[in-house]
Amino acid sequence: MATIASRAISPGTDIFTTRDGAFVVRSDLGCFLHTLDFCSAQDSKVWELHPACRGGDHYVGDPSSSAIYLLRGDTFLQVLDLSSAPPSGALPLHPSCQGGDHYTFCEGRFFVFFLSRGIVLSVADLATGSSAKEICLEPAFRDGLYYYGSGPSHLACVRMEAGRGLCCRVWPTAGHEEVFSIHPDVLAFLPGGLAVLHGPAFGVWECLKLLSNATDLPMRSSHDITRKVGFSKKAVGPNLSIAGSLNPESVAVSLLQSQFSLPAIYGGLGLRTEQEVWEEVDEEEEPLRVILQPRQKLYWWQYCLGLGQEPVLFCRSLKVTRSPSPPTHVPLPLADA
Repeated sequence: MATIASRAISPGTDIFTTRDGAFVVRSDLGCFLHTLDFCSAQDSKVWELHPACRGGDHYVGDPSSSAIYLLRGDTFLQVLDLSSAPPSGALPLHPSCQGGDHYTFCEGRFFVFFLSRGIVLSVADLATGSSAKEICLEPAFRDGLYYYGSGPSHLACVRMEAGRGLCCRVWPTAGHEEVFSIHPDVLAFLPGGLAVLHGPAFGVWECLKLLSNATDLPMRSSHDITRKVGFSKKAVGPNLSIAGSLNPESVAVSLLQSQFSLPAIYGGLGLRTEQEVWEEVDEEEEPLRVILQPRQKLYWWQYCLGLGQEPVLFCRSLKVTRSPSPPTHVPLPLADA
């Protein structure tokens, strides 16, 4: 079963909430999802991430205000809108607050998660590290994919759970925890989400044509091969509402390309597909002029990628074999490790 890629696997991806709603940032794709909440995904829209807001290591929201904190390297700054240029004057992170695995905001304080140490550092100010307190993180909350402040006095852990899928465990600083599932529209926007929804990615060679000479003499053969090229917009993909100047098709393509580039554990193939034809699938004809030798068979193959059981991307690569077994060569470059 495929799972969601964590923030560590997909740099620039983060989850947070403010009083304006819930957000998923995909800095790698240059956009972010804004919705009322992660459970209902009401009023979901995808917005363009301002170029100056891209490349952040962490994105942290204040659930009680509109403030968003962008952490990059050992500095941070406050913004109010990820689609606009941030103010200048980034502040340095206090040494005790550097190197955290996750950052959240709750109860007017910042929480820095150090998962390997099993602790959470709570500070009043990231720049000064003032009023620091260390909290022991319970083992049940150490395997989270993402953490965020879900309310003025609540922290949340996003993780995959057997029988429930991707869900949030929300625990107040005092009281009982709550659990809710992530809406599919939000899930689709997360790295690995398309595979969780539709099934893991696959790459196969499909036989387009078989030419056979059953005689004992050479035989000329002329045929036209019809093949599909491009991607099927209706097969699978996110159903997202796009705001601003973003192109809906470009967002869908970026999410699919990202999915195919992920390792197999996250439902991907570890392959780069940017150089393929990412336009609506169309049919092309290619003439064949061959001389078949006596008793010879030739097989024409095309490589395609898909999710679950549905083909999505019909690649340009063709290969000819004399064997009915499909080729073993993968004609696409490997994604960066």
